Amino acid sequence: MGDGRKTEAHPNKDLETLRQQHSATGLTEQYESAQHYLTLLHNVSDVIYSLSPDGVITSLNPAFEKVTGLVCADWIGKSFAQIIHPDDLPLAIVKFLAALRGEPSPKFELRTISSSGTYLTGEFTTTPQMEDGKVVKILGIVRDITEHKQTAEKLRELSLYDDLTGLYNRRGFLPLAEKFLNLANQQKKELLMIYLDLNDLKVINDAHGHQEGDQALMDTAQILKKTYRVVDIIARMGGDEFAVIPVGATKNDIATVTGRLQTNIAAHNATNMRNYALSISCGVSHYDIEDPCSVHEFIARADRMMYEQKRLRRKH
Repeated sequence: MGDGRKTEAHPNKDLETLRQQHSATGLTEQYESAQHYLTLLHNVSDVIYSLSPDGVITSLNPAFEKVTGLVCADWIGKSFAQIIHPDDLPLAIVKFLAALRGEPSPKFELRTISSSGTYLTGEFTTTPQMEDGKVVKILGIVRDITEHKQTAEKLRELSLYDDLTGLYNRRGFLPLAEKFLNLANQQKKELLMIYLDLNDLKVINDAHGHQEGDQALMDTAQILKKTYRVVDIIARMGGDEFAVIPVGATKNDIATVTGRLQTNIAAHNATNMRNYALSISCGVSHYDIEDPCSVHEFIARADRMMYEQKRLRRKH
């Protein structure tokens, strides 16, 4: 420059020159594609991992740390088997071997460890990467569905169990009763059904309020749990009605299984400090394999017996 002034660099102009040069060779698109991929890799909420053909973890994206609470660097170079719940490992190995054969696996579930020591449920997919007809890498994506599974389990429980007492509800009881009925037919064994009604629940509600009525139902449920075994099927069928299948009991045991219940109710009434006593009416139906019936008829027979006892109680 004749005036002695220095020429200043123009970074933007230099970058544009480089971009044009790269564009001419197709490198710009590759660069931008790679940058886009890296941005996605670091920002997606799903865990993205890769495995070597011998099952070693070779890469993990940052979502791994967010989801599991574990440090990525601690797990690079370790076998994928170390992160899988032992009970789920057989399935994980089956899917890994399928990937080694070049077969992608759509969604499947596995439980994986977390920093808290608990197991998370992941929805996995795997995609083998091939070169010259051989698998050189297995790419995988994991979506954390722990909360979804917990919600689904809660909904399942709510659909099968009575919210107030924790016993089976009618929906949960019926398929179990059906199974025991079928088993009785197959094994030529007897089966009993006890149908119960909490007497005077309306009186308790009217005199002491619905909260006390709920307490009476919960107390009845606790007495049933105390009276019968874990293997016996106990349900609140709705309102003030309950049902029990005392597994293995026969018609010779009717007096025993109903008498023990009445004894426990009497013991409860003798010790509780409430202004009312619990009282139940119950009916028992005996399933006769020589005279088979549906589960609904089996329940109905016990129900009729229960109402007969209730009618006789009112006479006195």
